[in-house]
Amino acid sequence: QDSKAQITALHLIIGTLQRMNIFGVENRDTLTHKTTGYSAKLLKKPDQCRAVYACSHLFWTDDQDGIMDGERVLLCLKRALRIANAAQQMANVSKGSSGSVILFIEILNKYLYFFEKGIPQITNTVIQDLIELIRTEKQNDSSASDPSAEAFFASTLRYIEFQKQKGGSIGEKYEQIKAS
Repeated sequence: QDSKAQITALHLIIGTLQRMNIFGVENRDTLTHKTTGYSAKLLKKPDQCRAVYACSHLFWTDDQDGIMDGERVLLCLKRALRIANAAQQMANVSKGSSGSVILFIEILNKYLYFFEKGIPQITNTVIQDLIELIRTEKQNDSSASDPSAEAFFASTLRYIEFQKQKGGSIGEKYEQIKAS
């Protein structure tokens, strides 16, 4: 019960920090670092992963102040991937426990979001590597495949194909990504 309250509180803090611009650079920096740190200390790995990738939004905002720190966004996403990988390893060790491929797919969607925002550190190569990682994890997952994860991944790949077909600058960005 307490861990659910912590998760809710962290997500509220992340959302609030994302929209507030009254702190000044130093104070905001301290608050975002503390929030990211606490996110990585949640009890369960999937909760840690989701909170850490949510923190990536603290480093890239579309408001008038425009915090645009692509390096820190990428650090959050990489950290979330490491946590998802640790969750996957733990699931592989404990039999009957389903893998966390879904976490990788959620992170892929965050990468796509920031890719479209034009963060230079999020390249089509990084996205392609993540797609391949998910495919490998799905093959290595000894448990029966998760239909919701399958549907989520298929939907994400369809989205990539849809973006390619749009043409123009968006289509061009996505052209190098092989989703099918």
